[in-house]
Amino acid sequence: MQSTQSYYPKQISFPKGQRVLLTNNIYNKNFFKPKSKAEAKVIAAKKHSESEKRRRMRINSQYTTLRAILPDLIKMDKASVLGETVRKVRELKKALTEVEAACHCGDRRDECVLPGGVDKLSVEQCEGEKGGLVKATFSCEDRLGLISDMTRALSCVKGRVVRAEMVTVGGRSKNALWVQGLGGGNEGVVALKRALKVVIDRPVLPRNII
Repeated sequence: MQSTQSYYPKQISFPKGQRVLLTNNIYNKNFFKPKSKAEAKVIAAKKHSESEKRRRMRINSQYTTLRAILPDLIKMDKASVLGETVRKVRELKKALTEVEAACHCGDRRDECVLPGGVDKLSVEQCEGEKGGLVKATFSCEDRLGLISDMTRALSCVKGRVVRAEMVTVGGRSKNALWVQGLGGGNEGVVALKRALKVVIDRPVLPRNII
């Protein structure tokens, strides 16, 4: 009598409680039989199609982002979106070049004319200038009444402002003051620095409170 073990599947236990269904040798050979070239081509084409679908979805997602962030975009087709993106990038590169040039003007190459993100104050004597000319430079938060605060602070020290510059960008302000007549010695410079420090340290209040 033929044994039935070669015709019916059986289960054996593996580690971690896994159970694997095993069949006879005939079924195992069919299961592990290499696929035909036609079947392999179909599977490869399916994988390629799925990959292309994911790629198109990523591209469309990026176009949606560009349409949302580009200002004054009239036409929404892909060619117009790309054209406007190129134009905007060139415009930003030109603006960056101008900013870098502004940050490296004058005799001092490390001195930027734009306000920094940190409050800063420096007071120094101008070399080669007659009459004790002093330059005071400081950066702080831009606010209503900033000029009035500077005027009051300068009225408390000896000397007069012969030149002033102010640059405001992104809620920050950088100010440069040339003051003459502070007198000999270091006392006038110290008094000017103390007065401007009060201006910088003043808290910025909401507009409806000022």
